[in-house]
Parts: sequence; C-alpha cells; structure tokens
Amino acid sequence: MIYFTETVKHKSFSRAAKALHISQPSLSNAIKTLEQEINAPLIERTTKQFQLTELGQQFYERAQLMIAQFEVMETELKEMAKGEALEIRLGMIESANYWFSQVILAYQKHYPYNQITLIDTLYNQTVRQALLGLHVHAVITNQYIVDSEIQSELLYNERYVALIKKDHPFAVKEIITLADFTEESLIIGMPEFQTSAQILKAFEQENILPNIQYKIERFEMIKVLVEEGLGIALLPQQYVEQHLSEGLLTRPVQSQFLHRNVYLSTMKDRTFPKSILKLFELIKAVH
Repeated sequence: MIYFTETVKHKSFSRAAKALHISQPSLSNAIKTLEQEINAPLIERTTKQFQLTELGQQFYERAQLMIAQFEVMETELKEMAKGEALEIRLGMIESANYWFSQVILAYQKHYPYNQITLIDTLYNQTVRQALLGLHVHAVITNQYIVDSEIQSELLYNERYVALIKKDHPFAVKEIITLADFTEESLIIGMPEFQTSAQILKAFEQENILPNIQYKIERFEMIKVLVEEGLGIALLPQQYVEQHLSEGLLTRPVQSQFLHRNVYLSTMKDRTFPKSILKLFELIKAVH
C-alpha cells in the first residue's frame, strides 16, 4: 500500500522509487503483484499520462486512511512502551506561555522524567497539519479547528485589554471604548494571526477604523514599542497582565466584541499514555 500511494503521489514510478529508496523494477513488480492479488488493474497503462483506474482511485483513498491509522497505532504503541520517558510535544500560542509554566511545575511532580517540547503554532492550517501529522500531541490555540478528526475543548474565554504607558491619557480615562483608538497609534500583530484578526473584526463590528501604525510578529516586541511611547496595543488579558514592567499598565476596554476563546485541540481517536493524559488534566484544571 505504501509503495502504491507513493507512486500515485509522485505520478511516476521512477520518482516514487527514488523517494522510497528502492529500484524502479522492484517498485513496478510490487505494483504488479498487488494488481494480481486484486485481480484488476489499478494504474491505466494505455495512456502517456499517469492515470488511475476507477478501482485504483478507490484503493488509493482507502490505502491513505489505513496507512494513517497504522502510523497512529505505531506511534501510540511506542509511546506506551516508553512509559515515563516520553517527549511530549505541544503546539502553543505565545499568550499561553505564562500560565502554562505553572502547569509544567505541577506536572514535574508527577512525571519528572518526561520531556516537554513547546512549538509555536500560529496558523489554522499549521495547527491542523501538526495534529494530523502526529508532530504534536495537542495544541493550545485560540482557533476552533473544524475537522472530523480533531476535537477542540474550551479552556477559557478572555478579554483583550489596552496596553499603555503609565503617563498615557487612557490611564485616567474612566471609560475606554474602541472609538477612542481612532486618534491613537495602534500597534498590532500580523494580520494573518488569529489574535489580530479577532481585534480587527471587533473594530469592524463597531464600524470603527483603527489607526494602525505598526504590525509586529511577537507580543514581547509589541510591549517594547508601547513602553517606548510609539503607540498603544490590544493584547490578551491573561498574557499582558503577567510580568508587566513598571512603565506599563493595562486598562479594560468597553466592547462586547473584544474577547476570545482558547482551546485544547487533539486528535479524536488517538490513544494517549497516562502521563500525557495527566498533562491534559492539569491544563484543563488551571482554568
């Protein structure tokens, strides 16, 4: 099945053989043997272009699913066999860093020999590919992933707050609204990030055009620019209120649209060892 699916992916026996590190005759013979077992052709050999028969297309789709299931099973068995010496890989949005450090401290008391690897996960497609490709065990994300193979559990809902210098006029303003931002230089994340998209959507829903001066990839850099007096920002409350420097403060913003959900996303049918389930339990318990 692997030989067949690789041949279909590359649309060439020679390219597939090279990718599989076998000779082309060996690959051709394997496909012929497969067709003999099925007693029907899978690849159309009467055309110059690589083309599957109708049966070949059905076999290809089913083979992909079976190979993916096998890979999941193989990964799960290896993880079960390792017991308490696992590398646990998690996709993580930057704004969860502070509270997740408390999760790690609690987790170490239960499984001190497990290694935790944290990977930045920013885009919708990246999150999906990381989970389905078994590159991570779970993802903490502010995106709700719509996929039949992925489940997303709500961890918490949080508001966005204004980040300003202590001497900014907003510091003494009783009520701050999104309309107040039209006269201010706004520092925001990259537009393709979900956080920025949610903030811009809130302005759009209130029919307000923000004055965006800077688009920055990392939250930490946004904080630096605000402290230098280059503008103000809107950032997730749980992130920005931790380890805030003396020159900065946060203020709530009056808007029904300025909030977001954060989820724990995993593959639906994947079986995890007890040590990984314990980490998930601690993540959910924080909120």
